[in-house]
Amino acid sequence: MLYPHLKIKKMIKFIEYLTFFFLVLIVNSYALELKITSDSLKVDRDKKISIFSGNVFAQNQDIQIWSGKLIVKFNKYEDEIEQLNAEHEVKIIRQDVTATGEKGVYFPKQDTLNMYGNVEVFQDNNFVTCDELFLDIKNSISIMKSASSEKVEAFIIDN
Repeated sequence: MLYPHLKIKKMIKFIEYLTFFFLVLIVNSYALELKITSDSLKVDRDKKISIFSGNVFAQNQDIQIWSGKLIVKFNKYEDEIEQLNAEHEVKIIRQDVTATGEKGVYFPKQDTLNMYGNVEVFQDNNFVTCDELFLDIKNSISIMKSASSEKVEAFIIDN
């Protein structure tokens, strides 16, 4: 072999990326654990983000997320997920609530979810449409807003 040291450097770099990739998928037990599949993955270690693109599906025991793109942002130690940004035809299911919209941002530590753009929320036979949703899951608080020309619309069935 002409340049064996180059092959070793490539192998080390591959192992570093593989290790970081597994950090994305399995973080410590105090953090959000996610299994994510997509068509492609870009890892930016300097920015501490992983960008999953194309047919993204993420899940754990509490939440399921479908989107065209998912950006996972880690804390400075890269051992905990700080934020999940989902874009392009976002669908999120958590417990018995399904929310769809153009963009969703989930903060696992605070257990809050923000959704934007043509938001629809379904629970049982009830649904709400709006432009923005703020959901504080831990404290059971929901705030829905719409642009000034639109109204929040709700269809509620007595269950």
